[in-house]
Amino acid sequence: MRSKRWIPLVLLWLGVLWLLQLGMAQVGNGRGVWIVGRRVELGALPAGGVAGASISVVNLSARGVTVEVTPGCGCTLPEEPQFVLRAFGWKRVPVRVETAGLGAGEHGKVVRLRFQRGGEQWQDEVLLRFTVRESASPLGEVKR
Repeated sequence: MRSKRWIPLVLLWLGVLWLLQLGMAQVGNGRGVWIVGRRVELGALPAGGVAGASISVVNLSARGVTVEVTPGCGCTLPEEPQFVLRAFGWKRVPVRVETAGLGAGEHGKVVRLRFQRGGEQWQDEVLLRFTVRESASPLGEVKR
C-alpha cells in the first residue's frame, strides 16, 4: 500500500502542468511559446567591450518547435543560432553584444526569434538595451 502514495502527487503535478498549459496558451500569439523578458537591460558597457546576455524561451505547448535566432545587426551574436525546443521544454539562449564601433550613449539592439512548428511559422523580437560609456584615452592620464 505504501508504494501507491506517489499516484496523487503525479496526478496533482499533471493537473498543474495542464492548467499552466491552458493558462499560457495565449502567450506568444496563441502558439504557446513564451519569451521571458522581451526587454533585456544590460546597463553601462565599456566602449570596445563584449557583454553577455541570455534570452529564455519556454515552450508550453505539447508539440516541439524549431527556433532560429538571428541578430538585428553585426554587434549581437547568438551562440546557438538554431535549436529545437521540445514539448514543455525551455532553453536559455546566450547572446554576445560587442560595443566596438558603437558611439557613446544609449543603444537598443534587436534579436529576432523565428519559430516553426509543422507548416506554421512566426517571428518575435527581443530588445537588448545598454549604454556605451565613453572610452578613456590613455593620453589623458599622462601628466607633464
